[in-house]
Amino acid sequence: MPDLFVLSDDVVGEKMAGPGIRAWEMTKALSRRFEVALAVPEYSPGGRGSDFFRSAPFDVMFYSVRDPSGVKSLAERSRLLLVQGYILSKFPILKKLGRPVIADIYDPFVLENLFVHQRKITDLRDREAVHLHDLRVFNDLVLQGDHFLCASERQKDLFLGSLLSLNRISPRSLEDRPAIEDLVSVVPFGIAADEDDETEADGFRRKFPKIAEGDVVLLWGGVISNWFDPISLIRAFAEAIREDRRLKLVFMSTTHPNPRLPVFEVAEEAKRLAAELKLLDDTVFFHDDWVEYKKRASFFRRANIGVSIHELHFETRFSFRTRMLDYIKYGLPVLCTEGDYFAGLVAAEKLGEVVGEKDIPGIQRAILALAADPERRADIKKKMEPLKSAFAWDRVVEPLIRYCEKILSGSIKPGLRPPRRDVIAACSGVPRSPVREWLKRRFWPRSGKWKLKTMAKIRRHLRF
Repeated sequence: MPDLFVLSDDVVGEKMAGPGIRAWEMTKALSRRFEVALAVPEYSPGGRGSDFFRSAPFDVMFYSVRDPSGVKSLAERSRLLLVQGYILSKFPILKKLGRPVIADIYDPFVLENLFVHQRKITDLRDREAVHLHDLRVFNDLVLQGDHFLCASERQKDLFLGSLLSLNRISPRSLEDRPAIEDLVSVVPFGIAADEDDETEADGFRRKFPKIAEGDVVLLWGGVISNWFDPISLIRAFAEAIREDRRLKLVFMSTTHPNPRLPVFEVAEEAKRLAAELKLLDDTVFFHDDWVEYKKRASFFRRANIGVSIHELHFETRFSFRTRMLDYIKYGLPVLCTEGDYFAGLVAAEKLGEVVGEKDIPGIQRAILALAADPERRADIKKKMEPLKSAFAWDRVVEPLIRYCEKILSGSIKPGLRPPRRDVIAACSGVPRSPVREWLKRRFWPRSGKWKLKTMAKIRRHLRF
């Protein structure tokens, strides 16, 4: 019987993005302490026969939304469930099994989708309908979860607000579980061990033969999602290359490994701009396919600078960029936009250059400053060594391990979910009636003189 059953909402395997990597690496780390099983979508790259899964120190099952029986069977035999994204929406049966649910909400998909749909759906009413669906999925996750994982203190504050507004923080919850740590754990994205890399010595050189040994390579280490700003980067790069012809810019991927996800329009816009500026396939390169997880090292080890340029908005503030951990792992100085968690870390630890939103001259200066100073780049690489240990997966999952040990030992109990009527009352407000309004006007001015116990009884009966 597994102690913990992890269900990934994104693809896992030879090619995978942030949520899939997180599910895979967390399961590996947790398997050193517990009996763990992992469920992944049936359309994950490589499939059941992939060599990728054969060395896994835990059981892996492939699920289908059309046939939930396999997920239900394994969930019934597990003591704890760890879910992410839309899993509870895809498998509502999980809510009826009585198993404690750990909800990993490190990826604020409701905020991300605002920017994905903004470019894909022209009609505002249609976008609002999609957003309300996403919000219902997220709120159901908040209502059904017993424990929640986030990636930073910023995210923790955001999700505590969600918990409060849906009555998950209440007099009942204070009686049941007074410690915040028993409700929410900060579990950042982690850094995998070096031995997991399968480095191709000439892999990068074969893909980009125009990049010479002495060139300074700026690497965009991930997909070009709609909430990023590659346009400002390319315009700044076009100016910078006039002063330093050694510069090369590589975008690691323009597509996502999950075949169910749509194409990102910003990636196509970036490629068109590079072509218009006559940079495409000369000094600016787009690697269209997704690089295999264990073969990415050749990109990062050849790069000299890691870049992440975005706009400032809701997604930015609460994001936790996976690619930034790759830059830290491989010791790449970072060029990034202000406003997110990692921009603060880069500025505080002097790990690179932080620029303003859409500041093309500032991006240009930052590119030239980092490219011209190899000693500074080497110094930054040394500064990143302690961070590699701090963000190691075995370390970042420690709060989750502590929670699992508590719940499995019985020292704490799963959280009490609020009754549906209380959630509806909290979200919709008190229904108006002439009698209630008259009583409120008559008695409310005098209420300050009454004892709290008396007021509580009156409010419970009159609901004001």
